[in-house]
Amino acid sequence: MIDDSRATATVFITGGFGCVGAETAKWLISNSVCDVVVGSRRISRERKREVFGEAVSSRLKFAQVDVVDRPRLHATLVQYDVTHVLHLAGLETPDCNEHRDLGLQVNLAGTQRLIEAMKVSGRDLKRFVFASSMAVYGRRSAYAAGGVPMHAEPNPVNVYGTWKLAGEHISRLFYEETRVPTISVRPGALSGPGRDLGLTATPTTAMKHVAAGLPYEIPYHNRQDYLYAPDVGAAIAQCMVQPFDGYQAFTLPSHTVDSDTLVEAMRCAAIELGLASDPQISVGDKEVPFICDVDFQPFLEAFPQAPHTPLKQATRQSIDHFVSLGEHR
Repeated sequence: MIDDSRATATVFITGGFGCVGAETAKWLISNSVCDVVVGSRRISRERKREVFGEAVSSRLKFAQVDVVDRPRLHATLVQYDVTHVLHLAGLETPDCNEHRDLGLQVNLAGTQRLIEAMKVSGRDLKRFVFASSMAVYGRRSAYAAGGVPMHAEPNPVNVYGTWKLAGEHISRLFYEETRVPTISVRPGALSGPGRDLGLTATPTTAMKHVAAGLPYEIPYHNRQDYLYAPDVGAAIAQCMVQPFDGYQAFTLPSHTVDSDTLVEAMRCAAIELGLASDPQISVGDKEVPFICDVDFQPFLEAFPQAPHTPLKQATRQSIDHFVSLGEHR
């Protein structure tokens, strides 16, 4: 729980219907006294029910807003008397690669427009959190064996990571210009409830197939830093409401495993849940060398209450969740 001094806090989440935004909003509604404003380009009753279900409460509000629309961003900050801002809205890597001008406008210009709207909003802002990515790092082979320090030199290999790195810098400049405590978080490959877009969503798709008793091939193999989506939501919520001053970029708690280890965790979960004793989940031949082994201890030192669910437990909980939904897609 957060302390009573933050009882009037209002958290605005851009991209709040996405996997991370939804998990963060749910955590804040359940574990804090904050009001939460979920921002999205498209809002409907069906979408609210699908994403938030029973989490909907009088403290959870919705604002139709596009991050490229600075006047609308400004109006939203003022209308809801926002005190904390979490910026998650953006295109995933495949869309950024295919539609580079649009990706630039949303992922980078949208971040700048939000920052400019915050600067002139007249609100008493207490915290800004920018969702960056582990894509700011280079390939794993670019770093020494063993763990990769959190502050290892960034070397993004695509426009998505390049724009995220630029977003970190303009977020730092926002702190230097306003002294509003600001954090950039660098999540890796999320898995579990709500994850459905991008290449690194395919392990979660495999879990959905386990839940449905269907075969599936993860189209690549590698070692990767996996993060459980509810843990990421809780970790980012900690960034929003726990004491912090200054500017810092953090990687988040993860589990570095190879593809075969993750598939074995799915097999164990299937057995424990009374599903197939040998789920037909395979791994493709293509190697995709994502960054991994990145140190996250500085984050745990700054936010010691953040959860870090063991991989097997997170995998079991994810598959059980998909079974309960009857979900396979």
